[in-house]
Amino acid sequence: MPKTGNSLEECEDAIEASLSSDTSSLFAAVSDGASESLLAGAWAGQLVKGAVASMVAADERGDRQGVLSGAFVEDLLAHTVDQWDGYLSTYQAEREANGRPIAWYEQPGLEKGAFATLTAVHVQPAPTALEGSEAVPRWTWCALALGDSCLFHLRDGRLVTSFPITDGHGFGITPQLLGSRNRDATLIASRMSTAAGELRTHDELLLATDALAAWLLSHPDTESGGAGTQLGRLADLGEETFADWLHHERAESRMRNDDVALIRVRVKTEG
Repeated sequence: MPKTGNSLEECEDAIEASLSSDTSSLFAAVSDGASESLLAGAWAGQLVKGAVASMVAADERGDRQGVLSGAFVEDLLAHTVDQWDGYLSTYQAEREANGRPIAWYEQPGLEKGAFATLTAVHVQPAPTALEGSEAVPRWTWCALALGDSCLFHLRDGRLVTSFPITDGHGFGITPQLLGSRNRDATLIASRMSTAAGELRTHDELLLATDALAAWLLSHPDTESGGAGTQLGRLADLGEETFADWLHHERAESRMRNDDVALIRVRVKTEG
């Protein structure tokens, strides 16, 4: 959802999700483009697509470490930074064709590049666990984060994990960002945080960009089960109702007027 007053086309947050070809694994990513940079929304879109493509590639080559793999960052940069100049060429050509060539004051921003956060998660099946005589299906998740977009792991309405930020005071004005001109894989990897966990049936994962993540961690629903219940309730809202809720929270100054992105992953079994 865009900032209040902006159109959906102006939203600089991006989401992407995909299943493996055999539907056993899931890949999801969210990104928050930094408005201070030009083409931040386009770059955020490239990042989430590149992150999912890189996780799919790791899965297809049998690398169960996913985003934790040493090859992941190089693969991510190949899908994103290495493709950025091609995107810029197309963008500039379209501007020329539409009679709006790049202005002189835009050129320095294009040369500097675009910036965005990234949080991505890879979910895959794990061996079943025995609880008494019953076999319990399990999955594992592994995630990486650069910046302040967050992942939340819920079980029975309870917040099990908040990554990479754990409370509402952890959001600053200068989060770590990935730039479209940064090809230093070692530096990028050193700035990324990673986490992993185990999922069971009915568990949930939520991925949210910073404005929503900060609200979620700053407004625990203590009367009805804690923050986890509040998170699940938000995810259950339809798109139109969710937009109305956002406008209300912003109007009441309980949420910063910023773009918002939310992905919900629910673990279910057939039967």
